[in-house]
Amino acid sequence: MNRIQRSVVIAVMVAAVPRLAIAQERDWEQLAEDISRRVERQAEHIARNIERHANEFARRLEQRFEAQRGGRGRFGRGPEQTESFARTVRLGRTGTFDLQNVSGDIVVTGGGGDDVRIEATKRVRHPNETEAKTILSEITINVQERSGRVEVRTEYPRRRNWSGGVDFTVSVPRDASVALRTVSGTVKVTNVNGELRAESVSGDIVASSARRLRMAKTVSGNLEITDAAADELSASSVSGDVIISGLKAAGLDAQTVSADLRLSDVEVDRASLRSVSGDIDYSGSLQRNGRYQFQSHSGDVRVTPSTGRGFSLEASTFSGDVRSDYALTLQSSPGNSFSPSGRNRSVRGSFGDASATLMLQSFSGDVVIVKR
Repeated sequence: MNRIQRSVVIAVMVAAVPRLAIAQERDWEQLAEDISRRVERQAEHIARNIERHANEFARRLEQRFEAQRGGRGRFGRGPEQTESFARTVRLGRTGTFDLQNVSGDIVVTGGGGDDVRIEATKRVRHPNETEAKTILSEITINVQERSGRVEVRTEYPRRRNWSGGVDFTVSVPRDASVALRTVSGTVKVTNVNGELRAESVSGDIVASSARRLRMAKTVSGNLEITDAAADELSASSVSGDVIISGLKAAGLDAQTVSADLRLSDVEVDRASLRSVSGDIDYSGSLQRNGRYQFQSHSGDVRVTPSTGRGFSLEASTFSGDVRSDYALTLQSSPGNSFSPSGRNRSVRGSFGDASATLMLQSFSGDVVIVKR
């Protein structure tokens, strides 16, 4: 090869280098997008499996209790027969009220005085009206009184081919502590100042004006909390939305698998929010020295600070975009850049005095910090 030929080959290679680099960059982007799509599909598959197993667990748990009361309970036919129950028990203003139910709704309201007022409606369906009335009489509501504590349990007869349950409406001293559990039914609590724990397997949890909310948990239902306060609050649902408004708490741990987490007008010192295939939307104050960790796999993460207090930020997404309405001071590190008009995958920076810490992560969704 003579000198001219070598010069031509070198010129062609030099000219091809940028095209090769561009092609390689495109290949990497294509590979990243392919990985993102595969991982997202896998995460959604996992979320669906978790939801399916959770709902199956709820169904089997209901069937187990039905078996204890005669099996095939929910297949009962015939007109519904009802029977009322009422009892008033002295609890004390700061006592503990504990209610466990199998099938039926629970409504609890805090009020004055020292007594617990328990009202219940027993419901039974059976093809034979006389038999239905007999079953009603055999459903037992046990109320146990101890020093500063009242426990309520329901017992069902071992009979077949009927369905039914017990719905409770309870008034407690507003400063009492309350623990509520039901397998199949909705739990609603209002105006309770003592420690509150509420659980349902197949039903919604609704709590408002609760001043020491400790735990709210459901498997296949929505969770709604409004105008509440807590020291450390654990809130979760597998296949339902978690909606929290007007909460003041030292610490919050909230999670869902296949639904959204939506928080508005909240004041918490520490918050950990997690969802597999749902969005996270947080609107509230960022406390000085507060720490906020939000993570969703295939959903968006959106934060709207209600105050202009500063924050440090670590935000990342694999196939989405990181955006901020706040002018960020970027940390000096390799590969850390932020363009308000461009696409950003990872950002480390701060705004103002950086007194709060934001750690935001999504795999295939956007991460957005919005100025109100």
